[in-house]
Amino acid sequence: MRGFRHYVRSRLHRRLFLWFGASIIVTGAVVAVAAHLVFGGADGGWRRSLERGKTFVEHQLADSWDDPSRRDAFARGLSRDLGLSVVLEGPRGELVGAFGPLCLHPDVVTPVRRDERLLGTAKLCLAKRERRAGFAFFALLGLAAAMLWGASGVIARRLVRPLGELVRVADEIGRGNLDARVTLHRTKVGEIGELADAINDMADRIQRQMADQRELLAGVSHEIRSPLARLRVLAEMAREQEGKVGEDIEREVLEIDSLVGELLASSRLDFGAFERRAVDARELGERCLERCGVDPSALDFAPQATRVWGDPTLLARALTNLLENAKQHAGQVSKLCVTREGDTLVFAVEDRGPGFSEQDLSRAFEKFVRGEKSAGSSLGLGLSLVRRIAEAHGGRAWAENRAGGGARVAFSVPVSA
Repeated sequence: MRGFRHYVRSRLHRRLFLWFGASIIVTGAVVAVAAHLVFGGADGGWRRSLERGKTFVEHQLADSWDDPSRRDAFARGLSRDLGLSVVLEGPRGELVGAFGPLCLHPDVVTPVRRDERLLGTAKLCLAKRERRAGFAFFALLGLAAAMLWGASGVIARRLVRPLGELVRVADEIGRGNLDARVTLHRTKVGEIGELADAINDMADRIQRQMADQRELLAGVSHEIRSPLARLRVLAEMAREQEGKVGEDIEREVLEIDSLVGELLASSRLDFGAFERRAVDARELGERCLERCGVDPSALDFAPQATRVWGDPTLLARALTNLLENAKQHAGQVSKLCVTREGDTLVFAVEDRGPGFSEQDLSRAFEKFVRGEKSAGSSLGLGLSLVRRIAEAHGGRAWAENRAGGGARVAFSVPVSA
């Protein structure tokens, strides 16, 4: 019963198909009842005609029973003219005469009496085509109903097929495929066509808006980073002249630059705007160490490590975030390990700091979560961005406390094909 309900409710064309079938069945039942009332109601119909026929045969046979030649002639004419099989039996069941084809299962049995005395019995068999007339009528009626129901199924499917196309495109757009469009292969008619045009127009507008936002984001990021670069130069000059003031300016500029970089990387992940290509793992590690001001000797590069397959800008952002997190959390980076594990490369940053608390360890990669010992004005995007970048490349990110003290934070990405 549950499966039938699921069949009925799951698809509109199935419901239409079943409603068409129910309508045909009800219509057939009404027609059958009306036919019975019209053709078999007021004067008894064919049943009364049958009774009259039996009475006629009984009277004719009773009048001619004592004259075998006249009796047989009547029976023979009845068989010939009406296409019946006629069997006459005596009062004790003995065969008196048989006319027409063999009749084993009579349709009509009528006794022959005269003055309440049983003279014999007449057994009549209708012709096969007569017996099957009623069955043939209902068989044809059922065949017509089946053909109508089948045609209704085709019509229902043709009506609902465009809706399935609309559902598919809406699902594709919801999954981020903004290139999906509704395509109705036949002439679009009525509200379905208007809805298809509306969905296509909506997808076009969304795609244009997303493209405009990407362009705006790239433009704003460029415009922000240009004055930041100039500020860094001025901060360097101010630090040489004014000491601590220059250092404070440079620190703030670097933090703004880091924040803009994280927001830009996050937006690229949101929009899927990144490219995959082979990236040299050693070169990536050395560049990130230099950018974060960490001694290059901290790089521990395994000989079997090779190239990774991904977006170089996003991978650099992820590795930079790990290094900055270690500097902020422990004050310095102990080691940057690059090793190969199967089909992936692992970038792991180790430090000798206090490690993660139990609460921080379980929530280390959540958005806008800062450790208890974190300093500065960070929004808590660093490690969450590392995880998103790793997962976007088909890898993962994790954090753990080291047995000898300190923490180890790492992420993995597939090696180059």
